Amino acid sequence: MNDIEALLKGVLPEKKKKIRISKNEEIHDLVKGEYVTENVFLVENKFKTNYLHQGNELKKYQIHPLILKYTGLENANIQDLLFIDTETTGLAGGTGTYVFLIGIGYFTEDEFILKQYFLSDIANEKELIEQFIKELNKEKIYVSFNGKSYDVPLLNTRSILYGCKANITAHGNIDLLHISRRIWRDKLENYSLQNIEQNILNSSREGELDIPGSAIPEAYFNYLDSRNAKVMQNVIYHNKLDILSLTVLLEKINSILYSNNFADVNLFEIGRIFLQNEFYEKAISIFRSIIECEPAHLLAIRELSFIHKRNEDLIKASELWLQAVKHDEYYAYIELAKWEEHKNKNYQIALEWTEKALNSKYEDYVYEGDVVQQLKHRKQRLEMKIHSKSNST
Repeated sequence: MNDIEALLKGVLPEKKKKIRISKNEEIHDLVKGEYVTENVFLVENKFKTNYLHQGNELKKYQIHPLILKYTGLENANIQDLLFIDTETTGLAGGTGTYVFLIGIGYFTEDEFILKQYFLSDIANEKELIEQFIKELNKEKIYVSFNGKSYDVPLLNTRSILYGCKANITAHGNIDLLHISRRIWRDKLENYSLQNIEQNILNSSREGELDIPGSAIPEAYFNYLDSRNAKVMQNVIYHNKLDILSLTVLLEKINSILYSNNFADVNLFEIGRIFLQNEFYEKAISIFRSIIECEPAHLLAIRELSFIHKRNEDLIKASELWLQAVKHDEYYAYIELAKWEEHKNKNYQIALEWTEKALNSKYEDYVYEGDVVQQLKHRKQRLEMKIHSKSNST
């Protein structure tokens, strides 16, 4: 050491490495992980792709094109997905809601990587948001449970608040809550992830490690007051289960769509999802199977009839409309009147269907206000055509 260094050593204070001392049980005392910033603690787990999560295998799969189109995506494979779930200080969201735990998961070649970023000091939320942004790239697509309405907009709001440049909402989002509500419509009492786990995935969270989601905000505030992170173990465990369940639930939906195993689902809603996303042949197959099992399923009859009409197969469509009028289905009277007038030129029968439409219980349906006027106009036009035809003969 030279003379100058020796002199300075006696004047300047020596820089010391910050040592964390826990008066109570802090998060790093209880959970294996590391601080990636001064206030953000990372917990990382790796699972082989044959790992069993509560009896359900964690595996890679080809994403069904219906799932992609339903969520507005063109193309993606399993490794493009970023499974995401957050824990926050409130369940309603809004600018006063802080994010204190972000869980993400993604597949690699032979593993599923699960990372959980825990914020130990609420005043330094920006550090947490920045760590999340580092995990994003333009290819990533979120998989969430109500994340499209809650998690992602909240993360984006917090990002804007701290002046981060990343647009967190710019990524696609496969929100499993929305598609689950449709696939299992009328099959479940509620559509919480835990209820879906129990009734669809046949798994359960029973045990002392989990904590109800509704109790998490208060648990975090208690931790901030006491600096005792024991209950945060349960919160981290809860978040871990959420992420793993997302992977299993997506695979479950995916396998249903590929395998045609439609037991215990709302088959009509699945048919409508295929129809609305222009998978017409699949929709036709599903609606036909419904009608075969339940000939008076009026909703399936209606949907299938309009697919045939769209395909200009009016004979098949009219056969279904004839089934529908047996149940006084208003739209079917109108469609049969159009069919007879314009295609068959049978004005008398068209008039009869028009009159039945006018006399039917159309109050049960929601139509534009001018529909009745259109029917009256159709009746007058048909009467004129019939009169003209009789005079010509």
